Amino acid sequence: MELGALKQSIFKLFGWASVSLGLWILIMINSWIIIGYDAPLTSNSTTVIILAFVFGILAIIPKSSRSLGKWGIFLGCYLVLFIIVIFLVGWSITPFP
Repeated sequence: MELGALKQSIFKLFGWASVSLGLWILIMINSWIIIGYDAPLTSNSTTVIILAFVFGILAIIPKSSRSLGKWGIFLGCYLVLFIIVIFLVGWSITPFP
């Protein structure tokens, strides 16, 4: 396998990892909310979101995997916004537990 083709496949792998991590954490947060389990949004979720951002930024570098990188970064931004909105709504209901 040529080095150029290997490099392109590695960046596509980063792109797919970014998208799959973003979708995985989105599925997990939604299932935690549906089940009624207290969603641990500050423990492993933030680590996975940061990994999705990093893989998305790495996938944006070549042109062949740029769309996957943009999707991964978009999912990460959406999840950060979702966590902030959920925190603000919960805090406005019960500001001091």
